[in-house]
Parts: sequence; structure tokens; C-alpha cells
Amino acid sequence: MAFGRRRRQEADEAAFHDDELESGEHFTGEPEGPYDVTKAPRDDVQRLDVGALRVPALEGVQIQFQVEEATGRPMSVVIADGQSAMELAVFAAPKTRGLWEDVRAEIVEQLESTGGAPRTVDGRYGRELELALPTPVPGQLVPGRMIGVDGPRWFVRAVMTGPGAMDPREAPLLEETLRRLIVVRGDEAMPVRDPLPLKLPKEVTDHVEGGEGADPAGTGTESTSGRPQMPVPGARIAELR
Repeated sequence: MAFGRRRRQEADEAAFHDDELESGEHFTGEPEGPYDVTKAPRDDVQRLDVGALRVPALEGVQIQFQVEEATGRPMSVVIADGQSAMELAVFAAPKTRGLWEDVRAEIVEQLESTGGAPRTVDGRYGRELELALPTPVPGQLVPGRMIGVDGPRWFVRAVMTGPGAMDPREAPLLEETLRRLIVVRGDEAMPVRDPLPLKLPKEVTDHVEGGEGADPAGTGTESTSGRPQMPVPGARIAELR
């Protein structure tokens, strides 16, 4: 899916400048995660430090990374439970309002203009999208569910495929991963909708540098045969400006 520039460009650019101000209205939301790092719970959950995200390493899931080929920089995190998969990406947002309402409307409009039939449904985090997603196989589409979560100066996009896309009860570990996710926005001013920087966690870099054959942490940078394949979710949010 390719999404063009939209009418919110001027508002987003203005919000970017507002992001640099010392004062202003701040996002307030429900205490349930994903959490901003300033409100993260003190629990015993092991989380991988991947830069702007702290990803729960729950037993029974595998954590992989979609890596930009030219730079080797991770662009998103993929969580798989053996049946379903969920891609997580995080973006800069203005401090005065969320992005998901605008982004969702733009995706629906674009898909409908090309013959798609996305459905807006209610979910744990409010309005979600059920839509058909392209896979690496040309012409192949699979059902998907897109979830948007607005936080203080950040926006998390989660794209679910597999049985969990049709029924959240079919992928409880993925739902729990999203609920326990922590976002580390940082203080740096960034253009609205730009991806927040991610990095490979120490567990992965140590494994690569050590030349070990096994991957006990269940992490990696490539898809493995037999694991759920994550469809291409479309343009990055930065491209929607």
C-alpha cells in the first residue's frame, strides 16, 4: 500500500514547532499500557531494550526485527507466538493531540479509493482497523488488524496477522506484549510522524558477535521457515505527512 501526502501536513508541521516549546497541553490517557517510560510499572517483566521501545520478552514468543537493508537499522519489531504475528513501530507525535484518528481516516480513504474494504471496529484501545494486507508474495493478501495507541509525544502502531487478527483471544501473548510495552520517547524534537529510533538489543548483538549457533532468547533479525511471516504493512507513518 502506498499512501500520499495528506491534508494534515500543515497541522503536523505546526505541531512539530509546538513540540519544541517549553509549555503546552500534554497528552493524558488511561494508565494501562503501552506505557510511557515516565509511568512504567515496577514489575518483574524482562524487557529488551530496543531504543525507543522496551519490549516484553514473554515466555512462548519469538522477537525478530525488520531491518533496513541499506543501513542495518531496525525499523520495527515483530513478535510471533507460532500462529500469529504482530509488528510494532513507534513514531513521533505532537504533545497537544494524538495521531491515530487522522492516520486511521487516511488509511481508510486510501484503501477505499483503490477498491479495498477496511472495517473500523471497537477494541481494547478504541477504534481499530480490520483490513487486507499484502504479503511478500505478489498478489497475495491476508487478513490483518491495525491498532493505534496515542501517548505523550509518541504513537505506537501494532499490525496483527494470523488468528489473532481475527480474534484477540487467539493471541493472548501478543496482546500481553502490547499491554506491557514501554515507550522511551526522549526529549529530542522530531518531525511529527517520523519513526523513533530503534536499535538491536544487547542480547542480539552479543549473540552475533559471539558467533553462537543457538538463540536462547528467541530473538533475531531474520524470518525463519515455519514461523508466521509478517506481511508488509504499507508505508511508514512518516510517509503519510
